[in-house]
Amino acid sequence: MTRPPTAAQRRVIDAADPVTGRLKGTEAQLAALVKRGLAFRHPRPPHDHFLTPAGHRIREAPPEPSAPTP
Repeated sequence: MTRPPTAAQRRVIDAADPVTGRLKGTEAQLAALVKRGLAFRHPRPPHDHFLTPAGHRIREAPPEPSAPTP
């Protein structure tokens, strides 16, 4: 199983367009989501990034609770 997205990646996923899944974020954030298979870069200009089905599932799932602090 893959690691859950970081907090910054989760914010980008949560802020995606609800209808199209279009993402907005820094190039580094978008590249990391593509590397994890949660987003893809559209091949035609303007080369926007969109959520994959896995990315949509992450967005629809409730956030995982953080580790308890001692």
